[in-house]
Amino acid sequence: MDRQLVVESTTLLEREHELERVRAALRAVGQRAGGLLAIEGPPGIGKSRLLIEARSRGEQRGLRILTARATELEQGYPFGVVRQLFERALLEADPEVRGRWLSGAAALAADVLGVAPVADAPAASEGPATGDPGYAWQHGLYWLASNISSDAPLVLLVDDLQWCDIPSARALTFIARRLGGQPLALILATRPSDPTLAPEVAALLTDPATELLRPLPLTRTSVAELIRARLDGEPHERFVDACIDVTGGNPFLIGELLDEVAARGIDPATAAAAAALGTIVPRGVANTVLLRLARIEPPAGELGRALSVLGDGAQVGDAARLAQIAAPDLEPAMASLVSAGVIEPGGVVRFTHPILRTAIYGDLSAAERERLHCSASKILEQRGAPAGQVAAHLMQTEASGDVEAVSLLRHAAREALTLGDAAGAAAMLARALEEPPTQADRDGVVLELGQALARAGAPQAIAPLSEIVAHSNDEQAVVAAAIELSGMLFFAGRPAEGAAILHRAQQRVPPNGLGREQLDVALLGASYTSYSARRAAEPMILQLRDPGGPARGMLEATTLGILAMDEAMYLRSAARARDLGRRALAAGLPLEPHRGGNWAILALAALALSDDYEASMQGMDAILAQARRRGVALTVANVSALRALIAGRMGDLNSAEADAQAAIELAPDLLGAEYVVLAVSAAVLAGLDRDETPESLRQLIDRSGIRYDTEFLPSSQLRYASGVLRAAAGNHAAAVEELFSCELEHPTFGGENPAVVPWRSAAALSLAELGRHEEARALATEEVRRAEAFGAARAIGMALRAQALVGPPEQRLEGLQAALAALAPSGSRLEHARVLLDVGAVIRASGQRVAAREPLLEALTLASRCGARTLERRARAELAAIGVRPGATDRDGADSLTPSERRVVELAAAGGTNREIAQTLFVTEKTVETHLGRAFRKLNVSSRRQLRDVLASDGGQRPGMDR
Repeated sequence: MDRQLVVESTTLLEREHELERVRAALRAVGQRAGGLLAIEGPPGIGKSRLLIEARSRGEQRGLRILTARATELEQGYPFGVVRQLFERALLEADPEVRGRWLSGAAALAADVLGVAPVADAPAASEGPATGDPGYAWQHGLYWLASNISSDAPLVLLVDDLQWCDIPSARALTFIARRLGGQPLALILATRPSDPTLAPEVAALLTDPATELLRPLPLTRTSVAELIRARLDGEPHERFVDACIDVTGGNPFLIGELLDEVAARGIDPATAAAAAALGTIVPRGVANTVLLRLARIEPPAGELGRALSVLGDGAQVGDAARLAQIAAPDLEPAMASLVSAGVIEPGGVVRFTHPILRTAIYGDLSAAERERLHCSASKILEQRGAPAGQVAAHLMQTEASGDVEAVSLLRHAAREALTLGDAAGAAAMLARALEEPPTQADRDGVVLELGQALARAGAPQAIAPLSEIVAHSNDEQAVVAAAIELSGMLFFAGRPAEGAAILHRAQQRVPPNGLGREQLDVALLGASYTSYSARRAAEPMILQLRDPGGPARGMLEATTLGILAMDEAMYLRSAARARDLGRRALAAGLPLEPHRGGNWAILALAALALSDDYEASMQGMDAILAQARRRGVALTVANVSALRALIAGRMGDLNSAEADAQAAIELAPDLLGAEYVVLAVSAAVLAGLDRDETPESLRQLIDRSGIRYDTEFLPSSQLRYASGVLRAAAGNHAAAVEELFSCELEHPTFGGENPAVVPWRSAAALSLAELGRHEEARALATEEVRRAEAFGAARAIGMALRAQALVGPPEQRLEGLQAALAALAPSGSRLEHARVLLDVGAVIRASGQRVAAREPLLEALTLASRCGARTLERRARAELAAIGVRPGATDRDGADSLTPSERRVVELAAAGGTNREIAQTLFVTEKTVETHLGRAFRKLNVSSRRQLRDVLASDGGQRPGMDR
């Protein structure tokens, strides 16, 4: 039997238990129970051997196996590992298959992989959104893997994960968290975790769902068997022990050691041979590898050194030019490296083990490494290799004042930043700055370095960006640096500094240019997120004038958005807020409002606060549809949060809770999802009306990690929701204290206007519960005055209801009827139902049973349509008191669905496939299948075709009555 076969069979026999773990992982893929298996251990322990077996056995089972090996040299090449996994498979697939694989959200991955997208694919996002680096590409890569797995069960194998580039590690983590219920698995091999391991890589290994496999050293019996197979004789016991002592039972090191023993002609049968082992490997395996390389012909040795610089996957022609080998000598040199066990046979250049490459590379002198990396960068650039690959070699060279190197590093950094690798881009730009650039180019490099560091969330960004703002003579550089730095400071919770940076930049650019307009838009746009930014922008806001007519351009749109919100926040006119908001939206809806389009959020919020729910919802739905199609998750999270709050005000509690949950679930993966505070607030308010317990809703606030922040103005909604929650729990004293703080912190920002934060109504009801009736009535009267001054019907109706409930009992019915009249045009079904229930309760309490029946039944119908189970329960109790028992509808039909189930059912009824629904909602197909399965059982339907009829019949019918 061939020696290598004996070695492998002996090693694999030893690995039987570990192989069974691998086989189990492969079986699970075929059973749509994919998972993540991480093989962890030191170099040479057998991780790669297990991956080879996984590939072989997986292919025998009919699985599709895609492989990659990370390399130390290419850690700075964004998506290098992901490209190894998918690029070749896509390029080799026929057009019809490639089109299927890249359909839907998977088209977002086309740019990352360097392949043409399919027809009608969504346009790729124009670079990473601030605070949202690469999410769209991760989303696209996940769906690419999912699409491929729908053709045949798919396994992604990655060796040497510890050297994985950061964007690929993030993408693999994204995929790993969504494996459930799919014929898709990851099997990764990595060295043991240590403090130097990148957090993105460590996240894959520490996830609770990851199954860890740690191969053990070979036993003494197996080591002896390997010695017999390689050296053709019975080894002395001391020789076996010495082999184990020198190698630690590491299979690769044992193989290398025995090869060198054979080359030296040492007899393993003698005790004296054991002593010789210590002289063979004083530096571990490096000596044996280098000795092996020294024995082959010089051209092969030079080629091996060149390949150690270029790394796995190198093109043979590049290596030949780097080693300066003539064409006739190239083929024999490659054959010698293969014969010596340095390079694997086959079409792709790969070292037989990373240890070999490391040993050869480590033997190069500093001068030789410098020369080879410098030459490699020029060879690759001349061939037209990707800039990232060329830059990887430049990063290993010393600065030499090469302006071409500066240009190439900047180009590679821009590509890295576009692909979401901000940290990698920053490293390249820092190296470019060392080169150094010419004086004319220096400001540009400093600016780009600051932008990359800011997008990586690194505080080191402050110095270069501040330098540009303070000293650069380039107007556009000053503007770009100020906007980037201020955004970073806003996200870091330092809004006062962010506003100061913008103000400083305003003083350095001409007042009437494009740059000044960009700075004005940035400061104005931030003025409704941060109290400090508002104060900084106040002088400018006071000078804003209505441009008249629809918005033309971003500055006019921002002006109209600010003026619209000011109408609400400063208790002016709801009618004017509606007019200004509608005209602001004429500028067009931005895909990413957080990137200079904040005015759209302001305009949509102003429309909602002034009761123009239809226009507000239409605008948000348009932004969400585009953002979902292009995978801009940060926009989806922020806009969904605002939509949740507005849906709750309209009385659509199912949508409110579904939108809130979508934003809350997306937020942890996104830097800059600040509006999640609105989602938590909406979820609390909707949850109370959906009959969730105050305790569970308080836990929701705690789990989210959201806290009231006096700097972040939208968080006043959380303060209000928390106060209402305390009242629902019966803690009225604490509720009053918290609700009053809505005014005390920033009295001009929402506290004045009940349409923004109706805290006085809520506080008045709690004061009445505490017996403080005079205070309650004064507060409710003040709320009515303010609401009527603004003119939004919902706020007026809520204020009149509170005034009636805390006022004299003999005036209560009249006051509630006035509230009903006010709410009629508001579009707020929930508040209408609440007042109808109060009217019916007051009439019933007066003994007018027949008169109470109509408003109570109407309240029950409206509450049912809203999904307000708390109100339904109260309405049923009131109706029972007059002898009316409506049929049980609270768990019938579409109303029995949870908000998430209903959202899925609505999309299915509109014709969406499970895959399309999952991509729209940023969830997995398994999640969609689970929701649909539950919905089918609740709705008692058997096909998707029936869903539209069920939804159409939901609502609009009065609950049946039983006497």
